[in-house]
Amino acid sequence: MSRRVGSDLRPLTTAITAGLVGWFGVTVLSQHPQQVFDRFRRYDVPGLLIGNWRFFAPEPAQHDFHVLHRVLTADGTQTRWVETTHIPRRHWRQVVWFPERRQDKAIFDICADLIVHLGTPGVEITATAPYEVLRDFVAHAVRRQYAGADVPRGFQFVIARSAGYDESHQPDYLLVSPFEPLPEGTPR
Repeated sequence: MSRRVGSDLRPLTTAITAGLVGWFGVTVLSQHPQQVFDRFRRYDVPGLLIGNWRFFAPEPAQHDFHVLHRVLTADGTQTRWVETTHIPRRHWRQVVWFPERRQDKAIFDICADLIVHLGTPGVEITATAPYEVLRDFVAHAVRRQYAGADVPRGFQFVIARSAGYDESHQPDYLLVSPFEPLPEGTPR
């Protein structure tokens, strides 16, 4: 009796295995950078069955953005520029667990959006959403840096673009913000 149950399931098991192998093969082929392999996606109307996990974007990033800030202290002293964001060296554990990458990626995307707005005629850069998000991020970092001390009068930030770990190239300074007031007791 047990032989009969096993033999009845063999066609079903074969069909499921063949379906999964076919789905896996189509998914792997669809990751290829050549657009010819995207033809399989037209059969996935809701876009849920064939994943899109290409390893590289059409134009992968070849640089890093750095955000630096300086403050005007309560006594009127202007500090030196310090890094608001720091891109740490990678560790082996980050192959598996790297939650800090989300913030790095968000800052990168915000800076990239701001750079696009810089080239758009008629756009007031300080009125754009990416500028406001970055300004608020820097304000939060300044407040954290000066916690327990006199709140600075304000701050200024700069976006610099570098070649990453290749230190033979000088960074490009893309945007220097105007002075941003930081009223005491008013979180932004």
